[in-house]
Amino acid sequence: MTKTLPKGLRYISDRERAVHEQVRTVAQLLQIEPLLNRLPKQLSGGQRQRVALGRAIARNPQVFLMDEPLSNLDAKLRAETRAQIVKLQRQLGVTTIYVTHDQTEAMTMGDRIAILNHGQLQQVASPLELYNRPANRFVAEFIGSPPMNFIPVKFHAPQLITNGDFRFTLPAVCGEALQKYDNQNLILGIRPEHLILSVPANKNLQVQVELVENLGNDIYLSTKLLQPGFQKSAFGIKDVQVRVPPERFVSCGEELWLSLTPEKLHFFDPETELAIFPN
Repeated sequence: MTKTLPKGLRYISDRERAVHEQVRTVAQLLQIEPLLNRLPKQLSGGQRQRVALGRAIARNPQVFLMDEPLSNLDAKLRAETRAQIVKLQRQLGVTTIYVTHDQTEAMTMGDRIAILNHGQLQQVASPLELYNRPANRFVAEFIGSPPMNFIPVKFHAPQLITNGDFRFTLPAVCGEALQKYDNQNLILGIRPEHLILSVPANKNLQVQVELVENLGNDIYLSTKLLQPGFQKSAFGIKDVQVRVPPERFVSCGEELWLSLTPEKLHFFDPETELAIFPN
């Protein structure tokens, strides 16, 4: 090595020159050229993450394995770095296996997502398929923020579900899929955005607002069910989460009626917790 010698006496081999060019190219991709002469202790957490990513890219691997690379970053930097990784992956075209507990990262970054629970593979699918057709209750609860609501109901053929005074007639396609569950209990799943503010009726859910989270572009409500005669199942009922438009003012303690979007209902077997799909 001749790095310590004066510039005029240094010898740079073809291999060193190629490595130098590769490092510069990767640094340009990651926008970290000003950091190349810094020591590790002089770098922030986000800068260290990008440098570590650059070291991996410079090796020209066939596959990237990233194990929660953004976990130590603040919210703003996490969002920026997430977008940067997605752009890089598309530019480089290298298969990337990305491990995360953050479902937002999984949904926004993944082409296909594999969901594990206690080491058991639950479902492998595209982000939208996981969201719209979860294979079981665990996947349905894990994907989506706020998570899916789960409500115990009893099915009566051909198309009726009930619980206390609540009575809802299902679309024919749902009824056909549930025929073998006649007079049996089921788990009804409904996402917060598929509950609509409505009027008093037996087909709607009566709730009371316990918490209002105003995000500006959306308002999320945590509510408790007030339905007369409503029976809780063994798994219990958590607060019902609702998303409402920002122009609708809602206060804590207010009583509301919620209608269900028929085509967005999910059903799960209470024993296996597997999803029941229409044919």
